[in-house]
Amino acid sequence: MLKKNPLGPVAPLHNIQHGEQIKDDDQISTSGKDDDLSKDDDQPTIPVKATDQPSSPGKDDNQPTIPVKSADQPSSPGKDDNQPTIPVKSADQPSSTELLTLQETVQLGTFPISSRAKQTAADPHTQEKVKFYANWLATQARYDQQRDNSTEIKSYIEDATKIVQVGKKEVSIFAPFRPKLSALQTFTTKQIVVLCLIGLLWILGFLVFRLEVLTFAISAITVMYFCNLILNVCMALRSFRSRSEEHISDDIVHALKDADWPEYTILCPLYREAQVVPQFVQAMQKLDYPPEKLQILFLTEADDTETRSAIRALSLPPHFKIVIVPDGKPRTKPRACNYGLMFAKGPYVVIYDAEDIPDPLQLKKAVLTFANHGTDVICVQAKLNFYNIRQNLLTRWFTAEYSTWFDLILPGLQLAGFSLPLGGTSNHFRSAALRALGGWDAYNVTEDCDLGLRLKRYHMNTVVLDSTTYEEANSQLKNWLRQRSRWIKGYMQTYLVHMRTPLEYFQKGRLYELFSFQVVVGSGVAVLFINPLMWALLAVYIAFGHSVIRFYHILFPGPVLYLGAFCLICGNFFYIYLYLLACMKRRQYHLLPWTIFIPCYWFLISIAGFYALFELVVKPHYWQKTVHGLHLKGGQQVTSVAGEEIETASITDEATMPMLAAPTKASKLGVIPSITLSLKAMPTLIVPAFSPQQKQAQLVAKRARVRDLWFFATIIIACITSIVACRYYFMNQEILLNPDAHSHMRIARSVFDNLTPGLAQLGSVWLPLPHVLMWPFIWNDYLWHSGLAGSFVAMPCYVVAAIYIFLAAKRVTRNSGASFVGTLVFIFNPNVLYLQTTPLSETVCMVTFAAACYYFLVWIQEDTIQSLVLTSACAFLATLARYDGWPLFVTLLCFIPLVGLFKRQRFLRIQGNVITFVLLGGLGIVLWLIWNKMIFGDPLYFQRGIYSSQAQQMLLVTDKTLFAYHNLWQAIRFYTIDSALSVGSLLLLLLVIALLWFLLENRFRPSTFGVLVFLVPFGFYILALYNGNAAIWVPGANPPGAPVYMYNVRYGAQMVAPTAFCIAILADKLSSISIPYSKLVTQVLLTGVILTQCVLIQLQGVISLQDGQYNYSCSPRHTTLDYLSEHYNGGRILTDVYAIGFDPTDSGFINFRDVVYEGSGSYWTQALRNPAQSVEWLLVNPSNNVDLVAQHIDLNSPAFLSQFTLVARQTNNIRLYHRLGGPPLPDRPAPSPLHFEHAPCLKA
Repeated sequence: MLKKNPLGPVAPLHNIQHGEQIKDDDQISTSGKDDDLSKDDDQPTIPVKATDQPSSPGKDDNQPTIPVKSADQPSSPGKDDNQPTIPVKSADQPSSTELLTLQETVQLGTFPISSRAKQTAADPHTQEKVKFYANWLATQARYDQQRDNSTEIKSYIEDATKIVQVGKKEVSIFAPFRPKLSALQTFTTKQIVVLCLIGLLWILGFLVFRLEVLTFAISAITVMYFCNLILNVCMALRSFRSRSEEHISDDIVHALKDADWPEYTILCPLYREAQVVPQFVQAMQKLDYPPEKLQILFLTEADDTETRSAIRALSLPPHFKIVIVPDGKPRTKPRACNYGLMFAKGPYVVIYDAEDIPDPLQLKKAVLTFANHGTDVICVQAKLNFYNIRQNLLTRWFTAEYSTWFDLILPGLQLAGFSLPLGGTSNHFRSAALRALGGWDAYNVTEDCDLGLRLKRYHMNTVVLDSTTYEEANSQLKNWLRQRSRWIKGYMQTYLVHMRTPLEYFQKGRLYELFSFQVVVGSGVAVLFINPLMWALLAVYIAFGHSVIRFYHILFPGPVLYLGAFCLICGNFFYIYLYLLACMKRRQYHLLPWTIFIPCYWFLISIAGFYALFELVVKPHYWQKTVHGLHLKGGQQVTSVAGEEIETASITDEATMPMLAAPTKASKLGVIPSITLSLKAMPTLIVPAFSPQQKQAQLVAKRARVRDLWFFATIIIACITSIVACRYYFMNQEILLNPDAHSHMRIARSVFDNLTPGLAQLGSVWLPLPHVLMWPFIWNDYLWHSGLAGSFVAMPCYVVAAIYIFLAAKRVTRNSGASFVGTLVFIFNPNVLYLQTTPLSETVCMVTFAAACYYFLVWIQEDTIQSLVLTSACAFLATLARYDGWPLFVTLLCFIPLVGLFKRQRFLRIQGNVITFVLLGGLGIVLWLIWNKMIFGDPLYFQRGIYSSQAQQMLLVTDKTLFAYHNLWQAIRFYTIDSALSVGSLLLLLLVIALLWFLLENRFRPSTFGVLVFLVPFGFYILALYNGNAAIWVPGANPPGAPVYMYNVRYGAQMVAPTAFCIAILADKLSSISIPYSKLVTQVLLTGVILTQCVLIQLQGVISLQDGQYNYSCSPRHTTLDYLSEHYNGGRILTDVYAIGFDPTDSGFINFRDVVYEGSGSYWTQALRNPAQSVEWLLVNPSNNVDLVAQHIDLNSPAFLSQFTLVARQTNNIRLYHRLGGPPLPDRPAPSPLHFEHAPCLKA
């Protein structure tokens, strides 16, 4: 007989602030697709309602709602649509009309499948998976029917109910008690002895060695921070790049609606939770699982009559049962779960907390996840998140932390093969395996973490499921501190338990398990106590500054200081950005501004950590009760919930399951079988739905792609031309023609080989990335002096830039042939080919620029968080490569919100995209400003310093030779002519045609911004010329009387990449013209034009090469270097390298550490004050007004001439002095000169 349950008032989920409902950007997602950002987020896509539930007529789907109907219950005609509820409609849920027409079923596999499969039948792969799942479920059902596990359960209950005598304590935890892995004893005797010895050694060490002990400790802490940071970055990148969590499509679940699902047991431990019981029951009734296959057990304590009364008042169907846990110690959640496990009938069991709202499809997805794996997978961990996000600042931070942990960190740990500390809820287990493991440790207050480690200890695995359970975030600070301190105390208990026999890890070869345990649990707890110490040291340094600097130099030696500064800046930024990415992945856009202040939340966690340490010593097994229901406005009570029509009677007043009888006498240890024996006694499980061979075939099919031969041709041709060009220019000794090439090499080398080595040698003017990239090669003397250390950096950048240009063009055109033709412009351009053999920074800028533009195009088209982050990362690198990257960052910053507006995205989403881009993309600029402030005292020193570009240009302004200064027409003219000479006039004209053609066709599309961003270099250099921040002298633009024939003409090469990209677009447009063989004719014709233009550029002269030839090889011969090559006998050399234009190391016999120059710090100051006591040699140019050596030393004074004598002079008045009174100088033959005069030079 069918009986309809009465409907009662429903407890709404309110925001505590003015009863505010959950907003769109943080609606609860249970569809398993919450990280797919390519969808329009204006539509609610995160349901709690089952997919086949029709919507109420006239209901506004934009209003989030708490569902009260069961999965198959029709809408109530009298329902109040204004009642605040959690969203119930799935993103891919059919409308009610569709549902009415899809009631028939089709035969698929071995049992009827719901017609929902019609929507996926077109996908053979999905259809095949449904068939395999159907067969597996049918086999599982037959297996469960034939197998009688009552004897096994009875045997387990007998072991679990034994009371064990441990010392003076009687242990009754309703699970087989195994003291080796139990937290009953907090500290073992050995652990106490070890801790005392460590403390004693620390005290003795401090008394004997004083500050050296502190230095060692801080060094060890810094190394730990650094290693932990690197490991976390690697795991985050891997998790970011590949999806590790198990994803079960909703369509597959719906297609299996009529399958024979296995019985499932749900354990819900409750203690004084009467207020939230109705909400939990609502969530359980929304589970899309056959009610007759569900066993829902409310685990209540003996004295909790209030909660049991609230449950009975709800008139629940019979699959809801109340279990009274017998009174005893310790009164903990794991003890109650152990008791409930003895009543579990299903082959699968899951724990839900009282405030949980799981994904309605989660149980079925968990079953299918088990079906995907063999017997090694014992646990499926669903993701957790919160529904009261906006309640206050604490809930916002708490939500950001949960999003980070479950969406990024846990999948990363799974990919790395680390032990997974389970969440406190939504853990799905194979019941037999859980019993074999002995259930939960009742004495561990973080039983989930302990159980996850025990699973790994016995070679069992946990899989993260892409399905979310929503909980209540703790909104009261005191309540949150109690909860967090319990978690931390449990982690410390777990660490102490698993480190009782550390040598066992080495003896059994479980080193990786030990490593993962130390990373996940050990370092995770340690930093809670170390962080406040490091924060205090930082605060003292900021407060007292120079008064404590000597003390800090002792605590932080040079390498430790650099490592610590890196961890401080990059580490904190990384973890903050990780929180931000997790919120973006969850579409919790309104949380993004609050993630910036997450370090305050870390401070609160450390406070909880110290409280947990106190409780670990005083009351280790005390369970700090977490108060739930704080999100309910006014603490509303609910007396009944919506039910569905059921076939059996409702629960009566006495709905309690009978207590199990326990032994009255305590037994001794050793009578319980070991876990290993229990696991061996487990029955054999059925094989997975998919064999390993099938999984491998699916993986291969998924990764299989049609090979793009044009793409491979691009890579091969770029590699060949790069190697050939480098060999040609190296053999002709033209790699280091440009003076700036020497300067870049010197800066990279001086970090290691210097009188005052260190990162400060990176300087203030040129951005550091090109020099940092040279570090793997610059230490080699041959690679340094030959310039190949720079070539080995520029060449890969050239090849990768060509790849990104091809991919960007293909993104726009979808035409590989056209993309290849356009990329040839970049590959064969003579100026680019020369620059990619030199240590100059242009090619590093080109690759970061091309990569940023490509990922920006990907983001426009796919709208994924991954592509936006990659755009930000490439912009970050570009801002550290050349100042060309700074306007690229600004342009992207402007275009990102414009793209959002074109796509009609909500403000919060646009704001989230901007914050995500700015924090990473602008980090390079911020770091450079901080660097200049810390090292040189002025954040804009790179712009205002004596070596800055602006200072150089102002001299030209004074001489009236900066012809484009404040003259827009001349700025446009100069750079256009420079670009034409670099790219080719004809190709530059084709760029303009292609750009106009594209803009006319796509002027109202977001992809337009992806094309326009390629033109940033043109606008930047025009603006730089106009403002006087750059100078270009180029033939054809110079007026009569120009002081130099050509200067900085290599800037025009930055237009090669945009030209190549636009010509690819033009090739695609011409190929689409409806004439016979238009595609072939277009490609052949444009290829001919490109090759002809490149040949003409080579024949007329490669201006980037000529720039070095005219300005360097034509300069007077360096007779001072010749003299040093023949007569140098050691000693330091004082010189102003910037003013001289070269450094003495070019002679080949001098180490850079013997050169005292403007970057030598105190040595430089001392040598200028008293050169006779500091150096043996002086290299100076008294004719140069900016030569600091000439400014500080009077070369004609009797005092100077009595100490130094002139030994060599060049025609440009550069002089070499040697100190008198030394031993006779050697006389040896000079090596062959590195540079020689060139024919173009002589013609000039």
